[in-house]
Amino acid sequence: MVPLAGDAAADRRKDLLELPLRAGDDPGVLATPTLTYRTIDPDADARVSVNAYLEACRASYEGDDSPFPGRKKHLRWLAARVEEFPEGHVIAELEGRYVGQMELQVPYGLTTGYVNLYYVAPEYRGRGYGRQMHAYAERYFRSWEANRVELHVSKTNGAALAFYRRLGYREVREEGRLIRMEREL
Repeated sequence: MVPLAGDAAADRRKDLLELPLRAGDDPGVLATPTLTYRTIDPDADARVSVNAYLEACRASYEGDDSPFPGRKKHLRWLAARVEEFPEGHVIAELEGRYVGQMELQVPYGLTTGYVNLYYVAPEYRGRGYGRQMHAYAERYFRSWEANRVELHVSKTNGAALAFYRRLGYREVREEGRLIRMEREL
């Protein structure tokens, strides 16, 4: 469901998401150039979106990409998610260059947000961009009045586990090859 123009809640969400993030807003954010965000275009961004999802799948399943549903099915799923949560399915860019992408949602009527995909391109990791992207994600979840965020991460993805822990996520339980983590907002 896409909110109608003039919907007060939708306007408030848009205003919150457009607030600039300054390095001083979060003591954990490095003084890095500011990222811009745009809604994923499943057609124009198909290559980078599929590659990010595949890389995340391989990281989550120890190199096994068999859980990946296939390009066409994934892009259909992505198009539906973008339609429902356009501000939650975004590409982060730095001066027009792809830095990463996030696929976020807060199901209607719930106060828990969920991270479907949180991806930072390898050449931008460890430089503060992941924290900037997380600040956007946090603003997005708050704009939907979520009070908690959940995600899954591979037990074997030590770098991602450490990153999420530094952001304040805690491990809730193991679910197969993955760990469910959560963070209160």
